[in-house]
Amino acid sequence: MSTHDMEETGVIERQALMDFPGAKALQAAGRVEPPSAQVLARSLAAVEEAVREDMGQAQREEVRKDAVVTPLRKRRRVLAVLALAAVAAGVTVMGVNTGAGTRHGAQPQSASVFLNNVAEVAATQSAGSGRYWKVRTDSAESYITRSMDATYVISGKTPRKTRFPGWRLGSETYDWNGLDRLTTNPALLLRQIETTTKASADQDEDAGTLGFVQATTLLANAPAGPRLRSGLFRALAELKGVTVVGTVKDSAGRTGTELAYHGGVGTTKVIIAPKTGTLLELTEPWRTEKDQRRATYLSTGLTDTIG
Repeated sequence: MSTHDMEETGVIERQALMDFPGAKALQAAGRVEPPSAQVLARSLAAVEEAVREDMGQAQREEVRKDAVVTPLRKRRRVLAVLALAAVAAGVTVMGVNTGAGTRHGAQPQSASVFLNNVAEVAATQSAGSGRYWKVRTDSAESYITRSMDATYVISGKTPRKTRFPGWRLGSETYDWNGLDRLTTNPALLLRQIETTTKASADQDEDAGTLGFVQATTLLANAPAGPRLRSGLFRALAELKGVTVVGTVKDSAGRTGTELAYHGGVGTTKVIIAPKTGTLLELTEPWRTEKDQRRATYLSTGLTDTIG
């Protein structure tokens, strides 16, 4: 075979090799965040299964076809599965004509993909142990016991002791023990979030915003176990009106991914650390878009001591 023939054959093979759905999009994709270990494992399993299926098919082909057709078909199928695996890993690419011109490059993850990935991370976190549930914000520290006695520590002031009213979700209020009994089923949690009404709290926010704020507040400052946290993230992944803003820094300078919920009163924003599933900051409208409240959560967890 001449050099020209070899080059021509190589070009044809490369064209055939890349002839599968998603090839152009993958070529156009830019750099994205690496997938979680769980997603990567599922993607690898899918690729291995495709290889096994094609190897079995190849053994049943005739020798002549096996030498020419099957290698190309096999590699095209495996690459097609790789394209699907990339999508499963959260790589969203764009390479279609929208009428205003063709755009290429990596696009931000959808809120659903991001929140489901964070749910997997949250499920692997340790519950920890301790007498008090400690929440440290940019303005104070609080210590809550299982009996719902609370101690608030503000710099320069005498610690104040009181009763903590509990955490709300939908029309219900939960104490610490109640959170342990709360369903972890994402569909049931979503139903509670969506059935929140203005009567559920003494606030002027719209019902949708209230539900989003209640769920994210549970994730931010409640002693919710790993399974409940994972379920809440998955429920929010199905909530309409949530979008990914992008990578930002919170008021303390920490990097996270910002999500926004667009409600009737205004836009509620949360910043989440994707590698730990920690909610770093919550900013919510209060009566009007300009009248906002912000809470920056510096640390949360169980402890045996106050101060």
